[in-house]
Amino acid sequence: MHRRNFIRAVVVCALAMMSLMVTAPAQAQEPTHYTFVSYWDVPRAQWNDFEKAEAQTNSILEGLVADGTLTAWGSGASLVHTETGYTHFNWFVSETEGGIVKTLTALATPSRGATYAGVTKHEDLLLHSIAHGGKTARATSGVIRVAMWRAKPGRGEDIENYFKKYIQPDLDAGVASGSILMYNFDNQVIHTDAPGAYNLAVVYASADGLDKSAAMLAAHAKENPAAGEGFEAMIEVKDHRDSLGRVLAYQHK
Repeated sequence: MHRRNFIRAVVVCALAMMSLMVTAPAQAQEPTHYTFVSYWDVPRAQWNDFEKAEAQTNSILEGLVADGTLTAWGSGASLVHTETGYTHFNWFVSETEGGIVKTLTALATPSRGATYAGVTKHEDLLLHSIAHGGKTARATSGVIRVAMWRAKPGRGEDIENYFKKYIQPDLDAGVASGSILMYNFDNQVIHTDAPGAYNLAVVYASADGLDKSAAMLAAHAKENPAAGEGFEAMIEVKDHRDSLGRVLAYQHK
């Protein structure tokens, strides 16, 4: 090939590549989410008063959804209690850590202090949401189930890939159908526990969602038993824990 023809061919190829870069639609990147979770241990005699007082908190969080600070928030009460566990919890989700701090500042009002005066134990978590799903909704009922796993050393990335391949598609289908209001797959940003923990929180519109999810998992296990066995090889089975609660209030923008 003559030098002039070679240069012409290179220029044509370069122009073609530039055309593709300009005309090809950019793939949207999934937003990053952060989730702040608070756990409260409230004496049984104070449960009703505590839940009624949470209405003030809800109004603040609604305003923060309206101004774009928060993506979602919710509150709930435990259905399965343990001797050392918590009775109530709330959470809120933002696309930035700054949004989390702004929300904590907004909630730090003297008038809310009386609500928590009788609390006997309290714990917070700040999580990074590896995956988040949900659509516009407001609810005053529902069920939330949380599963916690701990990765074996060096298997964290494998767990994340497993979730995205085998679990997330079913959760997205549940969000689309309305049986799932929201889900988060998280690990800790501020490590108040040993590194390597993963949490999957799923907010169901009703208890029927639990049965649908259980049936789906059973079907998948039958279709591909090796996938479940592979997941067990990634985690410390003895560290696995679950929780189940009822939703008191919830909103997603």
